[in-house]
Amino acid sequence: QLLGWGVGVGGGIAFLLIVYAGFMIATAAGDPKRVQAGRELLMSAISGLILIILSIILLRIIGLNILNLSGLGFPSS
Repeated sequence: QLLGWGVGVGGGIAFLLIVYAGFMIATAAGDPKRVQAGRELLMSAISGLILIILSIILLRIIGLNILNLSGLGFPSS
């Protein structure tokens, strides 16, 4: 349960950061520093989301397929 909750919270935070970065870029009014800050925030949020997805995939591969654990919160296939 903790894994599912953590992934949900992490994904939600990443989504909010992506929306905020888009808002920063859209309202920059030509200020290059603000556009750059928005781009950096956007790349960081996307990188974090990719990291969350890859960690879930890695846990599933190691936990279910290699070690045959069923207690990681994933349904066994």
